Amino acid sequence: MRVFAISKRIIKQFLKDRRSLAMIFVAPIVLLFLFSYILKQDDTKPTLALVDAPPAFEQIVKDYAKVKNVNPSDIKDKLKNMDLDGAVLFKSGEIVVQFEGTDKARTTAVMDAIQSAIKENTPSNLKIVMDPIYGSKNMESFDSIGPIFIGFFSFLFVFILSGISFVRERLTTTLERLLVTPVKRWEIVVGYILGFGFFALIQSVIITVFSISVLDMYNVGSAWEVCVVNILLSLTALTLGMLLSAYANNEFQVVQFIPVIAVPQILFSGIFSTAFLPNWFKFIGGILPLTYGAEALRGIMIKGQSLSDVVYQLLILLGFSIVFISLNIVALKKQRSI
Repeated sequence: MRVFAISKRIIKQFLKDRRSLAMIFVAPIVLLFLFSYILKQDDTKPTLALVDAPPAFEQIVKDYAKVKNVNPSDIKDKLKNMDLDGAVLFKSGEIVVQFEGTDKARTTAVMDAIQSAIKENTPSNLKIVMDPIYGSKNMESFDSIGPIFIGFFSFLFVFILSGISFVRERLTTTLERLLVTPVKRWEIVVGYILGFGFFALIQSVIITVFSISVLDMYNVGSAWEVCVVNILLSLTALTLGMLLSAYANNEFQVVQFIPVIAVPQILFSGIFSTAFLPNWFKFIGGILPLTYGAEALRGIMIKGQSLSDVVYQLLILLGFSIVFISLNIVALKKQRSI
């Protein structure tokens, strides 16, 4: 009977905790749906431009790709903007395949389509020359998604650190003692950000240096600019972790937020390609901070861009942080009205 009494108490506790119930029953279903939708991309036909292609090849390649008429002088710009997935240029004795180079899924789809068409109706002695705009034709998958991992791990661990630490500050009544002093809400928030941010800064530098110097990750940009993007991404994670911890009663509830926050970041940041998914599905990635951090890191490390080239992404990350800081200040009202 004692066993049943304990079980009954646990069940009643969970039934009263709607957040835990949602984590157990709703979150897995939503995340499984997102995973299945991304991994079951049926329409993987790349969009290609053909230059001086034999009519027979052009007819066959339509079975494997979407052929788009493009002015040869515009091909490079359209590849950069990802309006095209690839371009095939027929020259004497060789086929030159151009592609953007940062999205491994797009590159693979382009090469598969071309090779399938070549097998059916193209002289076998023609040499295929790969000509990526960014990166290297020998670049490995890890080099392509490596910048995203740099941003993701910076984001994830700072989010966990700030969320759990801020809850601990409340549980140990440290925050409560601060709130009975004349200190303003914004001063409390900024003070915590500076404190946690010190360690976030060190972590960002360590991750960047380790990835580029030890792991020899592909990088044609400036290491210090990679650090700047990483620090801004960490600031976003820091302020978000503090905000969500304000609505958690204990450390366990902060942990519940981790899969809900972390998994979508993985799915939509570029680790899994969304190149052939509908636009409405890609919209989800537009509201996630790591999407912009990953774009900026890829731009610097693979495309060789500078901070001025990724200023849009940096401003978005800064905007996220400012919004989260403002919401943190408002959230402290439930602790005390100043």
